[in-house]
Amino acid sequence: MLGTNACTNDDSAGAGTGARPKNAGLPSTPLVVKRAVDSTLQARFPKDIRTSGVLRVAADPNYPPSAFKSSSGKIIGVGADFASAITAKTGLRFEWVEVPFDGMLAGLKAHRFDASWSAWTVTRERTEVLNLVTYLEGGTSALVKAGNPKGIEKPLDLCGRTIAAQTGTTQAQGNMDSLQHQCKAAGKPAIKPMIVPQQTNVNQAVATGRADAMLADNTAVAYQGKLQPDLFKSVDTILLSPEPVGVAVPKKDSQLANALAATYNALIADGTYAKILKRWDITNAAITKSQVNRVTS
Repeated sequence: MLGTNACTNDDSAGAGTGARPKNAGLPSTPLVVKRAVDSTLQARFPKDIRTSGVLRVAADPNYPPSAFKSSSGKIIGVGADFASAITAKTGLRFEWVEVPFDGMLAGLKAHRFDASWSAWTVTRERTEVLNLVTYLEGGTSALVKAGNPKGIEKPLDLCGRTIAAQTGTTQAQGNMDSLQHQCKAAGKPAIKPMIVPQQTNVNQAVATGRADAMLADNTAVAYQGKLQPDLFKSVDTILLSPEPVGVAVPKKDSQLANALAATYNALIADGTYAKILKRWDITNAAITKSQVNRVTS
């Protein structure tokens, strides 16, 4: 059975401890990309999409930094920036269809839209029913208090520390257990898990010093560090259980999947890809090549 969450079991990892601060240093509008249509890339897309000039794309705009809404109601985030870049590169206009994540698989199967622009972890199970076009390397990162007072820079620095995570997540289960084994093998003291039900409580535990660090999705950790730099610092040198993340298209639409992969690779080659990741402070999630259905586990 397919999971209902995009990256890990934790879709709320971007939740803050309060309102978004002013001057948080984060983009509030989609990236503006100079139009330079590549006719060769455009020709790779299915004929019906080229004829209409439109890509109908599903998004659940509630998960920063992947996709969320600005104060003016526009969809922004990493996904929106890639949409702008792909429009500039192919001439195809994106038409957003707002869909809860748990409704996207059914929508893809019914062809109510061409692709799901959510961040789908690429698993063997999912590739049996979907084509997943990789664009990020997902995984778990650590968030610490601003200034990193405990000097946490690598996984073994977490040993002997109080580490917070949200109940039921990959971080609270698989990652925490794996780290416990690593600490034991290295002769270091055990991690002290602090497992709490809400992600906002996890963040608050770090902010107040009750926890030395917390574990969550790498892009959400980076976003939180950027959102509230007076409270938090993301530890980019820690990336646990890396797995590719992709956008989804129906299993039968291999032409569209291959066209999107080729377009992502063009954006990687011309530097636009790196610019987008830097804009959202998630450069540790970069890949070197977009592929269709790249499964690592």
